[in-house]
Amino acid sequence: MFNNPLNLIGIILIVIALLLCTLPWVRPQSFRRQDIILIAVFLICGSILLSQKRWYNKELTQFNLILLTLPTVFYTFENITLRNRNNQR
Repeated sequence: MFNNPLNLIGIILIVIALLLCTLPWVRPQSFRRQDIILIAVFLICGSILLSQKRWYNKELTQFNLILLTLPTVFYTFENITLRNRNNQR
């Protein structure tokens, strides 16, 4: 399972999606409806990267998936931290 580094990125994406799913119970004031879209994107991209059928056979597609993953994760955490700062004031 860990023989390909893309599997690790897929696992990280799925874990982040699961953490976002727990956000309404931990901090309900920080959860917004657009987070549901991010959860779906993380689960879809993570499952594609973990799939054994390898829907992405070309190196360019793999590179694009990695480039999509990094800004999305950064955007999610930055968005949540900004919401927490606004709710504390």
